[in-house]
Amino acid sequence: MTAILYFLSILLGALGALMLPTALVAISAGDMALAEGFLLTSGLTGFLSGGVYFALRGQNKELANAQTFLLCVVTWFGLPLAAAFPFMLSGELSGIDSLFEATSGLTTTGSTMFRTLAEVPTAIVFWRAILQWFGGFLTLLSFILILSPSGVGGLPDRQAGLMERNLGDDTGRIFFVVRQIGAAYCFFTLSLAWLLIISGLGAFDAICLAFSTLSTGGFMPIDGTIAAYDNRLAEFFIAIGMIIGATSILWHRMAVRGKVQLLVEHRESYALLGLVLALGLLYSIVLFQLAGSASVLPPSSALRQGFFTAISLISTTGVELRHADVTVLPGILVVCIALIGATPFSTAGGLKLYRIGAMTVQATREIGRLIYPHSIRGGRFGRTSYTMQLMKAIWASFLLSMIFIAIVAGIVTYDIGHFDGGLIAAVSNFSNIGPLYSSGWTQTNEWPAYADMGLAVKYALIVTMILGRIEIIVVLGALNVNFWRR
Repeated sequence: MTAILYFLSILLGALGALMLPTALVAISAGDMALAEGFLLTSGLTGFLSGGVYFALRGQNKELANAQTFLLCVVTWFGLPLAAAFPFMLSGELSGIDSLFEATSGLTTTGSTMFRTLAEVPTAIVFWRAILQWFGGFLTLLSFILILSPSGVGGLPDRQAGLMERNLGDDTGRIFFVVRQIGAAYCFFTLSLAWLLIISGLGAFDAICLAFSTLSTGGFMPIDGTIAAYDNRLAEFFIAIGMIIGATSILWHRMAVRGKVQLLVEHRESYALLGLVLALGLLYSIVLFQLAGSASVLPPSSALRQGFFTAISLISTTGVELRHADVTVLPGILVVCIALIGATPFSTAGGLKLYRIGAMTVQATREIGRLIYPHSIRGGRFGRTSYTMQLMKAIWASFLLSMIFIAIVAGIVTYDIGHFDGGLIAAVSNFSNIGPLYSSGWTQTNEWPAYADMGLAVKYALIVTMILGRIEIIVVLGALNVNFWRR
């Protein structure tokens, strides 16, 4: 437990540090009471995390697999508790609603308890955005340092000389990974924010949108959609940012280092781009047909809206160019794409294209085996070798996810009285694309907003958002009684 508390104190301290720039935003807006709340919470968080850090600094930091899982679980369930305090201090949300909002931000889900942002303090809007950004960074670290090295759910083990298999073997190497990933993440965020400012957006909105875009989160700094800015260049930069957030950070690193062969073999990123192209064209065609004529919706506008919608859906961001564009395709197709998500080692949610690709390869092999029973076939997808152990892990993760989604969908359906709404709410929050639930479906007016749902449903969706991030099997591993008994 010593190592778990040590690393948790560092993450808690980082969260407290993020409250300092938020306090500056409150001061600049003239909200001194809220600024004092942020400073007080930051001070208490820093005092607690600093005390634990220095008390355990010289202690042994070895972590076994189950302990790394427990660290992951404690981090994702514990940090939202601290992140919820500013929402409570602002007086805008109740306790459970504050926890829901904080969890939604850290998991980059984008489900919100706010009905409108018109009266919400600027500092709270900024806090939501920076929580998403920090949550995206935590997602990358979870994949690289814990989930992938442990092979959780059949995730690929692609460390490329950067990652450490055992979180506790060499703390210096771990911090090296954090610096490498953090530097790239900050570079992309600052670059996007600068491009949005150049395009004509205000500095505050540009920064908040950069935070939300790179983390593939769904929080907007304003009410409405991206079209409210009436800025085509900004729309283009946001779309590019969502693609960067949805593709593997290891793929980006290979591109920077000029490893052409590894870039070619990284199938998921190219599959994602191909899916964006196909779905973007499909959305564009349907939107143009629904418009009825080129005078109502010119082909160029249909293409712009179609591709933006496709990118937002596949990346599990959830921001919209025009309200309800995502719903013009059949609901089952939209739900399936949202459930699949994007690539591993990205900030996007969902089951990941890697797993769907692996299951497709296995299905193809089994069909081939029926036709040619004695044939010998290679088993690879991308750079990863096909093994039955790997496929068992992938199918186990898929089955657990489906069972969990069915349970949550039942809970939500019982509360709101609509199965479609219950299913979409469950999938939206599990795939961390919360705005999908309120995207203008035919019965949206009959579905209650997140703020109107019952207490049990809110707790269920909080757990759903977190398990969508850390994998259900991680929780089972952390709760392994036999390991802790030994």
